[in-house]
Amino acid sequence: LKYSLILDKTFFNWLYKNGKKILSKNYNLISHAIYKSCKFKAYVVKKDEKEKNLRAILNYGHTFAHAIETINNYSKKIIHGEAVLIGMMLAARLSNHMKYLSSKDLSDIKEIYKQLKLNYNYENFVNKKNIKKIFKIMSNDKKSNGKAINIILLKKIGTATKPGKVIIDNKEVKKFLTKLIYCSNNI
Repeated sequence: LKYSLILDKTFFNWLYKNGKKILSKNYNLISHAIYKSCKFKAYVVKKDEKEKNLRAILNYGHTFAHAIETINNYSKKIIHGEAVLIGMMLAARLSNHMKYLSSKDLSDIKEIYKQLKLNYNYENFVNKKNIKKIFKIMSNDKKSNGKAINIILLKKIGTATKPGKVIIDNKEVKKFLTKLIYCSNNI
């Protein structure tokens, strides 16, 4: 799903069409999805073996995910893949909030999560009790300079922002998280 969101809308549409069959263990479709994902990752890594630029798009959703994992002490409450799924949804919502991603694309992303019964319920992990800790962890992330966070967002399904091009002031991130917690229907 991550590769489709950051690199290929056609793959996103294919996953939407075939996702239920993949999750019900259709091995031909699973093989195709894995093959496509490996090709995407190999393409990105080959273009940027030293992690100087393009490879950063592979971190889509990870800024939020790492904060969620850290706040849960890397426990079994949430595994990395689940944290990344939630992080990708939060990043999609932030993309929309920052006017990069259309509401239609955000709706389509939410729909594939619902259709495939993928957990994107952040409320158990990002809430009123821990919002300050989550924000502090994000502010101390390696992609943050203490005043702003360098983050990968979506321009549209299949196209991520260029690495280093979206640097969001910490105040804006805090505003987004606060609005998310207190007015979740509006974001």
